[in-house]
Amino acid sequence: MKIIKKTAAIILCAVFIILCFAGCSTEQQAEAITEETLLVAYTAENKPFIYTDDEGNLAGFDVDLIDKIFKNVKNDYKNYKFVQVDADYRLGEDAAYTDDAGNEYIAYVMVGGIAKNEGTFNKNHTFTKDIIDNRVIAVTAQNSNINTYVDLAGTKAGVVSDTAKSALDKNSAIKSGMASVQNFNTAADALAALNSGSIDVLIIDEFNFNVAEGKDSFKVLDSELDTISYVYSFKKWDWYDEAFNEAIYELKSPDYNDADEFTPIVETHFGYNASNFNYEPPKTK
Repeated sequence: MKIIKKTAAIILCAVFIILCFAGCSTEQQAEAITEETLLVAYTAENKPFIYTDDEGNLAGFDVDLIDKIFKNVKNDYKNYKFVQVDADYRLGEDAAYTDDAGNEYIAYVMVGGIAKNEGTFNKNHTFTKDIIDNRVIAVTAQNSNINTYVDLAGTKAGVVSDTAKSALDKNSAIKSGMASVQNFNTAADALAALNSGSIDVLIIDEFNFNVAEGKDSFKVLDSELDTISYVYSFKKWDWYDEAFNEAIYELKSPDYNDADEFTPIVETHFGYNASNFNYEPPKTK
């Protein structure tokens, strides 16, 4: 009887230990913010980067990616928490969260679809390598005689999204040579107009085009009008950018995993491989 009791006790202890470790291994996102919590800031919800899903939970590309790489960027932090901050938040300086006791906590990384080369943001921040790219492209009917951007002179063009409009405005020589430019609210409406012949060419960003129904029935011109690159940002000269670069590299590289774990996350949230992440870790002597 004693042997049976002792054996049962050992089994119960083993199960308890396994459950404890199982629980600890998944507790990366913090329930309560403490000094051991890495704050990941974002200024606004921006689908598919970060947004609230139908069940009221924070979701998106950034949410899934941070979950995957946290163990490699955590430094002395035990867990992490996403916090929404004001648009003028000073990363690495301002309080991103204040608890009931008045303790202030600062965010040192910002996500949420941050585009490089916009305004004065670049002057005060350090960035990862480009994580996500959104190209602005020109789309025509398969049987169209339009094959290059030179052929856009005299065409009736359609435009979808503010991103595409901005890119066309920057390419003023192309825009001024067009016969007309019509704005469309959705890719579906614009592609229908292109299919019917009421417009000759559609200027659209890949985020919208690559998830549009029937996109394979159209021709995409070589090259692009613009590329918007999205990154994670840190306070100027912060070393943390290299930690994130290396963590994403390891997630993507088959040298560290049985398979590329990064690209499937990209394709899940963007509908195609919207990344041209290009990082080489420093050579070790």
